[in-house]
Order: sequence, then structure tokens, then C-alpha cells
Amino acid sequence: MLPPRKAGALPEPSPSASPSLSLRRIQVRWALYLFLSLALLWFPSGAVASTLNCHKTCICASNIVSCSKMNLTTVPTGLPLYTAVLDLSYNDVSRLRAEWTTVKLTKLHNLLLSHNGLHFLSSEAFVYVKHLRYLDLSSNNLRQLDEFIFEPLGQLEVLLLYNNRISQIDRSAFQGLHSLQKLYLSQNIISRFPLELVKDKNRLGKLSLMDISSNRIKVPPIAELQVLPAWIKNGLYFHNNPLVCDCSLYSLLAHWHILRLNSALDFKDEYSCYLPGPQKIKVGVFDLNRDYMNCSTFHEADQEAWLEQTLILRCDTKHRDLSKTWVMPGDVVVTEGFNQTAKVLPDGSLQIGPVKPDDSGTYTCYAVSEALNETLYVLLKVFTVL
Repeated sequence: MLPPRKAGALPEPSPSASPSLSLRRIQVRWALYLFLSLALLWFPSGAVASTLNCHKTCICASNIVSCSKMNLTTVPTGLPLYTAVLDLSYNDVSRLRAEWTTVKLTKLHNLLLSHNGLHFLSSEAFVYVKHLRYLDLSSNNLRQLDEFIFEPLGQLEVLLLYNNRISQIDRSAFQGLHSLQKLYLSQNIISRFPLELVKDKNRLGKLSLMDISSNRIKVPPIAELQVLPAWIKNGLYFHNNPLVCDCSLYSLLAHWHILRLNSALDFKDEYSCYLPGPQKIKVGVFDLNRDYMNCSTFHEADQEAWLEQTLILRCDTKHRDLSKTWVMPGDVVVTEGFNQTAKVLPDGSLQIGPVKPDDSGTYTCYAVSEALNETLYVLLKVFTVL
């Protein structure tokens, strides 16, 4: 009786088989065994092999897949599941259909589609790429943004839509973008100021920069913009629009300039407007107080209060999430339980009340973080009843 063969051992050739044939069978089996072993090592459990030709269609560098300037008319199929950055810019992908990827690309966080002549976005175009953080759709031919078009992208932080032909934006187009921090809509043909993105309960809570410059906005909602927090106004750019000259527009931007908000400082010379009248003369907004409409020069107003009144002094910083400390007249720091007339509210504002005659003076708010600091001064005048 032959001794039992060990499990996993290769079969021994039959004595009757020719030596060359037996050797060939052993070589084939060893080759197959080696291939299967390498396959198991290369592809993790549940993974699907990519069918993308990284030597012809695109360039693959680790988890970056660059298909830029490849004269593509559709998105290549068989994208690797490990793709983190996908560059499809400078092609001819004019339509982004729902089926552009048939598998979930859970690791994809950057998608670049600029310069494609793109004019159509399917309502389900982003269903399988929900982990995007950066989406570039700039320099295309998009004309409208439909309702809930970006809703699946709850982790998106930066959205580039500049240099398109966008004229219509549904009020729910950006709904669901809870993480969006920067939105670029410049160089389109937008005529309605998208106030809903920065105001009230529907606003994008983390949005710190919205660029709607170089569009067709004539009359911005000045009253609503005046009451926005400074950290929102700091990143709200609307220069190079055909604005209608008005002293309220001058006061708004002059105030922003005094506060040294980036949106007014960086593009001061590019805020222009058209004077009323048939000739449509274009002038600089910051010149309206001198040469044209004789608008009153803007000065920061002091806070005023009456005895026994309760009022709130705002520490309206141009950066958010800063730790705020108030110092009262006489260099007295307001601390919890300090006194009964002044206390710091949860949002960093200072509540004073009931107001007393000696509450008059300059109040200082120090706002700091690990990397930033701001100092604001508020002059309070207290009036007594005659």
C-alpha cells in the first residue's frame, strides 16, 4: 500500500506517464498555483480589478488618475476603486450622466472636470461619489443648476462653478452641502443675488467664502447684507457687477472697508456702479461721496443707551470660532460672576444692564485663536433722562 499523500502536496507522476509529460503537468500546476497566490495578495477581499488602461487612456500615479487632455468624450470605465483624485479636465465630456461610474468610488475626494464643454449634469451624477471634498466644474457651458443637484455631496468643502453660462439657480440647488466652505460662482450671467446661501435657517452653516463677482447683479440686497456677521461679509465678493449707484451701496462697502474685510479691501478698485440716467456712466463706488452723488462720508456709529436700559454690544469679528474676552472702561476684565450689570453671552457678545451713568466709555473685545487675533473697540454713550 502506498503511503498517504499529505494535504496540499502536488501529485506524483504516474510511473506509466512519460517523464516529459509529467514534468510539463507539474510546471503548469505550479504556474497556476503561483498566479492564484499572487492574485490573492494583490487584490484585497471584495476588491474588483481595474480595467482602466493606465498606459494609454490615463496616467496613474498611486491613487491619482489623470486623464487630462486625452480627447475623451466620455468618462473612462473601469476606474480603480482606490482612486482618490480623478482629473478629467481639458477633454470633451459634454454630459455627465448618472452611469458615468457604475460602482461606488468611496475613496474619491477630488474630481476635476473643468474645460470640457460640459452642459448637462444628471440629477444622479454624484450618487456614487458621496465622499467628494473638492469638485471643479469651472470653465464649462453649464446654464442652470437644478434642484437638489448637489444633495448627495454632504462632505464637499470646495465647489468651483466659475466661468460657465449659469443664469438660473434653483433655491434648493445647494441643499445638503452641510460641509461647504468655499463656493465660486464668478464669471457667469447670474442676475439674482443668492441670499438664501448666507441668511436665515437655510444658509450653508460652514460657508466662509462666496464669490459672485463678474455677473449681472444690479441691485444687491443691501439691508440684508448689512446685518450679516462680519465673518460672512469678509468672504462675500460681488465686485465687477453692473451695480446701480446708490448711497446705501456706498455706505455698505465703506463700512466693510473700515472693518478691513477682505471682500472690500482686496477688490476696492473693482467695485463700480452706473449712475442714474440715460447715459449709464460708470464710476467707482468709493467715489460716490466726493465727485458724484455727494453721499455722506461713512463713520462708524457709537453705541447709545439710556439709563436703566439693557443693551448688547457685539464683538463682530471677521473670523469665526474665536475665543472672546471683554474689557470695560477702566481696564476691568469681564469674568463670570464679575458683577450683575455686565456678562458675556454664549456668542461672545457683551450684555449690559441695567445701564448706569458710569457705564459710558470704550469697551474692548479681544478675540483670539491659536493662529488669529482681532481687537474691536465699541464706544458707549449713556444718556440721562432730563
